[in-house]
Amino acid sequence: MIHLIGWIVFAVVIFFLVVNAAFMLVSPQAWFRLPGWLRTQGALTEAKFGKGWGALQLRITGALMLGALGWVLYQFMH
Repeated sequence: MIHLIGWIVFAVVIFFLVVNAAFMLVSPQAWFRLPGWLRTQGALTEAKFGKGWGALQLRITGALMLGALGWVLYQFMH
């Protein structure tokens, strides 16, 4: 039973990471419009990270998150 709960928690965490990273990469402004319970915003503000250099930083973060997640899943499967 605990093993099943562990896999469910793992799937939920992966889901949240993928959704956040994809929105960060594709559209930082749309990422700020996600519901608060889904967005892992922390102290980031749309005024600072919605456009320009801040948006580029957010896109890079999303790409790094997806890349790291892909690498971990690849290693997990092999």
